[in-house]
Amino acid sequence: MDRIESSDWYMRLLTAITNAQSQLIGTVERKQLFDGLLSALLELSDSEYGFIGETHLDEEGKVFLRTHAITNIAWNEYTRRHFEENAPNGLEFHNLETLFGHVMTEEKPVIANEPQNDSRRGGLPLGHPDLNSFLGVPLHSAGRMIGMIGIANRPEGYDEKLINDLAPFLQTCANAIFALRAESDRRQAADELSDEQQRLRAILDGAYEAIITIDERGIIESANQRAEQMFGYSQLELRGENVSNLMPTPYRLEHDTYIKNYLETGDAKVIGQGREVLGRHRDGKEFPIHLTVNETNVQGSRLFIGMLRDLSERAEADKQLKQLQRQLDRSRFGQLIGKSQGMRNLYRTINDVANGDWTVLIEGETGTGKELVARAIHAASPRSNGPFIAVNSAALSSSLLGSQLFGHRRGAFSGAVKDQTGYFQAADGGTLFLDEIGDISEDVQVSLLRAIESAEVAPLGQPNTEHIDLRIIAATNRNLGDQVAAGSFREDLLYRLRVGRVLVPPLRERREDIPLLAEAFLAEMRVETGKAIASIAAPVVSQLSQYNWPGNVRELRSAIQFATIHCHSGSISLSDLPPELLSAQSTAAERATTAPDFQQRLQQALEQAGGNRTKAARLLGISRATLYRKLKELQLDG
Repeated sequence: MDRIESSDWYMRLLTAITNAQSQLIGTVERKQLFDGLLSALLELSDSEYGFIGETHLDEEGKVFLRTHAITNIAWNEYTRRHFEENAPNGLEFHNLETLFGHVMTEEKPVIANEPQNDSRRGGLPLGHPDLNSFLGVPLHSAGRMIGMIGIANRPEGYDEKLINDLAPFLQTCANAIFALRAESDRRQAADELSDEQQRLRAILDGAYEAIITIDERGIIESANQRAEQMFGYSQLELRGENVSNLMPTPYRLEHDTYIKNYLETGDAKVIGQGREVLGRHRDGKEFPIHLTVNETNVQGSRLFIGMLRDLSERAEADKQLKQLQRQLDRSRFGQLIGKSQGMRNLYRTINDVANGDWTVLIEGETGTGKELVARAIHAASPRSNGPFIAVNSAALSSSLLGSQLFGHRRGAFSGAVKDQTGYFQAADGGTLFLDEIGDISEDVQVSLLRAIESAEVAPLGQPNTEHIDLRIIAATNRNLGDQVAAGSFREDLLYRLRVGRVLVPPLRERREDIPLLAEAFLAEMRVETGKAIASIAAPVVSQLSQYNWPGNVRELRSAIQFATIHCHSGSISLSDLPPELLSAQSTAAERATTAPDFQQRLQQALEQAGGNRTKAARLLGISRATLYRKLKELQLDG
């Protein structure tokens, strides 16, 4: 693919990875997560069929596949019914004498661009859709295969380059399967606990990945399978050994001193605090881990529970994402899209204000993406691991806003039947984003100013205050200076809010970003609607670039959604656009036909279209009736 196509493909790849990671962080259901991953995989690879599955071992120790997402390739009533009844919970495939069976047994990619002649293919049931090309790739996590993807019928076939290009996305699929398996294992283990297994319950309740428990001497009492995989020792080998054996020097030499000091003084340097440290594998290799240690008392004995997460894969994923962003020439910043000078200035400002902990005021017209800017600031800030709580101030009444912001206690007012945590408390340790800050009432302005200055809040109905540790980012589409002059906004609050200032440019001031935005929104709609719309016609791109966009990026997204819904071909045309854009297009086209160079552009369009007047009209972005009228006026209709 050429440079422009490559940049567009990598932008769509980064979009798919970003969306999947945001869903992994959130609470998206399994089906929605993997269906979205499969749709993105098919779109990125230009494939007709595909699946994403998890590998398991049967009772005989043979590997088999259970799907998390799969395209419907039913070819008769029986297979249709079988698919509808079983696909939601996962279809199982045990036949290893197939192309994807070889992926599971050999744990290597399988490329078959002539499946019908491939000896590994195996037989297909009568009526099964033809496979013209096939690619199967194993998915690995923590050094072991946990699943695979299979895709088929790419027009130009498959190759190693596609596998390499898809590597970051495939790792995201592996991470999704790993997260699902870890949660499933945790729940299954928790369900099997008995009352007598208090020690194991205490371990599993706080578990994420590898778990190691030690006694007061530092001797390992137990370790789980993830600890085996992480350090290269069996559980039997680990039990009875000093945990310092899993640490490189100087930690190994100093560990016993740490425990002794804690037992004598209670000075906890690690207990209850997550931190990044180094672990040591059996082969001597050092690797970064995130360690959290908790203490519990079981049957009169002190027990220390260590929960460890290998950060090696995260570091590699971060490296791949950074490489992708460099390939995109900074055309994206988080969910922000654009490489115009205005957007580059915005990216620099975001980086500048993100480095500190001061309040920030984001100013911009409605629909410019102020919340996305706020999220980008939070993601680039030292508080990125904390919560991001967004509040639409304009959507709340004055009577409710104070309660929602600061919380309330039971009985504070009529209807307060229980304690309610406010947004300030929910955002503790992270960022509170107050959108449309210019719409809050004067009494809430007073409370907000007090909270910012004192770093304390008093929930309604509670006499004492609570300390808060958060960063406030506010946004407005109004001129707060004018509101201060009119007496509707406090001047001291304005000065408190706009320590850091970010101005988001309107879309009309960065028109060169419009094609990028339109393509990104079309990619989203392809996944949502399932329509195979390959492109946006050149006259449409021209019209989108000329329109004034009073609703900014939000209006552009809505226009692409409208056009996708109404499009019934492989390319969005002018007739698919919303009426307001067509009206503006007619006006713009009329102005264009009166331009001094129109006759020259008309003749060039006719030559380019080989004399086809319909194509020439499309190239010029005008109707055929207008073209014929201008030909007659210019005496070119002979």
